Amino acid sequence: MKEEELAKYFSGEMTQGEMDEIHSWREDSFDNTKVFLEAKNLWFSSGDTPAPDQKVLDRILDSEESTKTFVIKRVWYKYAAAVAMIIGLSAMFYFNRSNEGSMGTYALEDGSQIVLHGDSELSSIKVDETSREVTLMGKAYFDIEKDEKRPFIINTSNARIKVLGTSFQIDSYSDKKTEVIVESGLVYLIKPGERGKADLSVKLAEGETGTVNYTSKGILKKNNRNRNYLAWKTKSLAFERTTMAEVKKTLEDVYGINVEFENASLLSCKLTAKFNERKAKDAIAIISKTFNLTYEFKENKVIFKGKGC
Repeated sequence: MKEEELAKYFSGEMTQGEMDEIHSWREDSFDNTKVFLEAKNLWFSSGDTPAPDQKVLDRILDSEESTKTFVIKRVWYKYAAAVAMIIGLSAMFYFNRSNEGSMGTYALEDGSQIVLHGDSELSSIKVDETSREVTLMGKAYFDIEKDEKRPFIINTSNARIKVLGTSFQIDSYSDKKTEVIVESGLVYLIKPGERGKADLSVKLAEGETGTVNYTSKGILKKNNRNRNYLAWKTKSLAFERTTMAEVKKTLEDVYGINVEFENASLLSCKLTAKFNERKAKDAIAIISKTFNLTYEFKENKVIFKGKGC
């Protein structure tokens, strides 16, 4: 797409047919959407660029808001202002990003909030007078306002989650597994039936975990024993005689870094410690001192060195 075509679009000099072509091009790929949003930010933020009159601006925004599927990715944090403009009347999307990990928050008009983790993605967002439904790929924390007339539905690659109003976490990075951990209220975890068979479902209460596995015929339900399942969101970690193999997974999940050990025997060492809103380097320094280790940072990776416990 040429710059002059986008300039013509934002200046309101295109016909409806030409605008539709721009919309189709934009929706073809993430790269196209990225270029579109960059051009939009540049156009409307430039003091030397005259804005189209209100009728033309309304026509542009109305066309954008009619898009059936809108995809939000964490990596779009640079374009949050443009995203908010496109979504317009129904939602606000903002990011909290640093070297200590990233998360994005999507706030719905009904007061519900969704916090995205990692390279997670929300798509097919539909929130109107009759329904509330999204599709998730990755991990997210949901705090859903109660509405008995409009159940909130989350679709993953192999499951469906239905709630009226509650808070919970969903982890579904692949089509092989969807895990739900309930913080409060009740959650219905549904495994769609295959080959005409009926759906399977379980009701999960506060403190319970439900898992749909690709290899399992049913739904696994158990009490949640993971104290750090929300550490990526709260940045508060607690370990009690936890193996460094598990600590490694938690550090990588919370801080978005790779953790390695020169001495494999370190993985069996057990750590008891609490970190309240500590930065990655602080937590690593404490762990290193606990086991008399040294460590080295290389880009987004930390390497622990030493004999072990």
